[in-house]
Amino acid sequence: MDRLVQTVLSPYMDRERIILNGPAVSVNESAVTSLALILHETATNAAKYGALSAPEGCIHVDWTKRDADLYLKWQESGGPSIADPPSAHGFGTTLVERSVTGQLQGSVEYDWRPEGLTVHVVVPLERLSS
Repeated sequence: MDRLVQTVLSPYMDRERIILNGPAVSVNESAVTSLALILHETATNAAKYGALSAPEGCIHVDWTKRDADLYLKWQESGGPSIADPPSAHGFGTTLVERSVTGQLQGSVEYDWRPEGLTVHVVVPLERLSS
């Protein structure tokens, strides 16, 4: 998981702006694409509209294993203030939601706070290793 996150976020990597934290988690070939899509779409949006669009913006990506699930949390801060959640989902967000709920049988939630976006992804560990 660590290598996957670092690879996808490598165009944006700045040790002071992107902070990664999580245990070793094996990810099989079929799950890599879905997880990479989630990370890429979220990073692209952060670069256009969120924390990575501002010099003082910061992203924390944390993941942990609890019970039989992987919990991934993407948290932005220091970017432009968010007045309201988007009124409609774009193609990328729709694709992410379908990938997480369909292929990975997990869930994804977006929390649009004025201080920055937080994304919560929960995926059964068995979907990552089987």
